[in-house]
Amino acid sequence: MPRLIPRRYKPRNVGEWTGHLGFASDLIVATQPELIVELGTHWGEAYFTFCQTVQEHGLGSLCYAVDHWLGDEHTGRYGEEVFEDVKQYNDRYYKQFSYLLRTSFDDAVSQFGDGSIGLLHIDGLHTYEAVSHDFRTWLPKVKPGGIVLLQGICPKHPGFGVWRLWDEIKAEFSNTFEFHHSWGLGVLRTEGEARTSLLTELLFNGSASACEEVRRHYVVYASHLEHLLGHLAPTAAHKPPLQAASEIRVKVFPFGPMGYSEDTVLIHEAIAGEWNTLTFELLEGNGSGPIRVDPEHQPCLVEVGDILIRSSSGELLWSDNASNGARKFAAAGNVAVFPVGNGSVITSLGNDPQLLLPTPNLQQPLKLTISLRVSLAPNPAPEIIHSLVKEVRANAEQQVSVAQFERDTVSNQLAKTTTDIGQVTSELGRVKADLVQVAAAQNETQQALNRTQDLLVAAEDRLRQMQDSLSWKVTEPIRKVMTALRSGPRKST
Repeated sequence: MPRLIPRRYKPRNVGEWTGHLGFASDLIVATQPELIVELGTHWGEAYFTFCQTVQEHGLGSLCYAVDHWLGDEHTGRYGEEVFEDVKQYNDRYYKQFSYLLRTSFDDAVSQFGDGSIGLLHIDGLHTYEAVSHDFRTWLPKVKPGGIVLLQGICPKHPGFGVWRLWDEIKAEFSNTFEFHHSWGLGVLRTEGEARTSLLTELLFNGSASACEEVRRHYVVYASHLEHLLGHLAPTAAHKPPLQAASEIRVKVFPFGPMGYSEDTVLIHEAIAGEWNTLTFELLEGNGSGPIRVDPEHQPCLVEVGDILIRSSSGELLWSDNASNGARKFAAAGNVAVFPVGNGSVITSLGNDPQLLLPTPNLQQPLKLTISLRVSLAPNPAPEIIHSLVKEVRANAEQQVSVAQFERDTVSNQLAKTTTDIGQVTSELGRVKADLVQVAAAQNETQQALNRTQDLLVAAEDRLRQMQDSLSWKVTEPIRKVMTALRSGPRKST
């Protein structure tokens, strides 16, 4: 399940790309392109999701958005307010690696070398002539094994021709994948050596059932994002001004003689919406109960990373790692746990979210390090969260059912293999018995041959003795006469 919580969600209530945000983030993490280029940015929902993924995962990608920001016959014409909004947002969050090229696609193409772009997203004018020209013009700029995303492959309304180009691409290239929701998205990997991952293997080498599971997976996640964020998406008439990232206060309570007390609380400030790694020094240890962490004091979504407890000398005493199976911490207060990400994602329905760390009694100075991201924007009503949890749990139960079926299949195959091994073992026993009998027969035959050989040797000895005897020599003339008589008279010639 993706873990993306997009900052830029349906800006001005424009969300043709909303259904593909989770996939786009996963794809960038899987392929790690050095250069990302988008043709057609508008309000930047897709583009800033690319940038957010690059930033949050510490990738070294450079990002370029190419658009004249004047609109077209499909988006409608608009004024300077769109570009100014996008520029302000880009400067605030991503100016270290993201660049806006305010020009036409044809004028921008010469600024990129052949075979340099790792991910190209084409989302300009959606007529067949325009999108075909954009694709053929920019394709040489994509590196071997690079990715091309083509938005809007499903609509067949008058004036929309991306579907025609996509049919041509599928006939021309071997590595393609398509999504059918949210206007449709075509995914092409060009020929050449490419970075491999589980996601790309499923996209381009997966079975038909695996591909359908990938599509269902991202449709479900798009639904989850809509549950979480859809009611917060600003409309054109009620667009809030851009604000700097909010600060939050993360509190840590050791369990002292009076339990959890504000007198012993440790507090660190952090940035909302970003991953923070915080270290708290518990000079008196953790007390006689679990350490309590309060990540915020209002409804929020909390993603919990690694939690480490070390001694003052640096020795690791306790840990709860996000990557090692189910989490150890317990959720308390007004909290619901999502059954995804090994239980690393929780949501607060009230103003008192808590994490309890079941550490042993450590009566010594400690250093608690925790990584977390607290998102204040997702503030859904309890019924929305309950619906979300129900959907995700149903998805998890289905996955468990599939795993159980696979386990039963493997068990049946193992039982059959065991039976086959028993039959082979029995047959080997019979063959071994036969070999023993053959060996015994060979032994008897050898003994008979040895006896015959002894008899022959004895007969030869007697013959030599007889030939050496006086009687044999005296009777030699008689034997010659007898031999001549037996042969009969000679015929004259």
